Amino acid sequence: MATYLNKILLFLLLPTLLFANDQVLEQIYEEMLLTYSTVYTYEASYVQENYWAEIDVYKSSTGKLYYNKKNLLMEYSQPVGQKLLMNENFMTMYDPVAKQAIISDKVEIELKPDKLISHYWDVSEKELVEQFGDTIKIRLQTPGEEKIFITISNKMVTEFNIIDKSENFVIYKFSGIQINKTLPDKIFELTLPDDTSIIDTRSNK
Repeated sequence: MATYLNKILLFLLLPTLLFANDQVLEQIYEEMLLTYSTVYTYEASYVQENYWAEIDVYKSSTGKLYYNKKNLLMEYSQPVGQKLLMNENFMTMYDPVAKQAIISDKVEIELKPDKLISHYWDVSEKELVEQFGDTIKIRLQTPGEEKIFITISNKMVTEFNIIDKSENFVIYKFSGIQINKTLPDKIFELTLPDDTSIIDTRSNK
């Protein structure tokens, strides 16, 4: 009888528990967005890990991420000299080994940590995976069967992992985060060597 009664009570309490969990997640999300709304400049080291399951290829890169309200720069230390620069209108990918720069329209998803989460948040099922101290781990499940794992520490994103339904994944890990620090002069100006081959694929050149 006690077991049957417990099952009834759990059934009655489950919607309340789920609602409470949703409230906690929304509060975490809103606090994270509020923190990033105060960011005028951002600087961090990052590790980027990619895996392509179909061809069983793994790649790891490291570098620095800088951005302000209008620009974003990913400066790779591995591979050396590679850069990705985005502004309000277009994106430039520069590869010094290939001596090539590709200029294209701005991508739909912004690479700023808070913008990455916002792109998926409202359309996803959400789960609080773990919480210890000021660090929270959250899992999102999108309608397209993507799984996203997010780690937030002190209301800043420190890890973002996207896994698609084919088990391909990309992971970004951020460390040494500094906000509202004066960035180097002309950091968002990309000067290309004279021998660079430029491929411009913008729709409106």
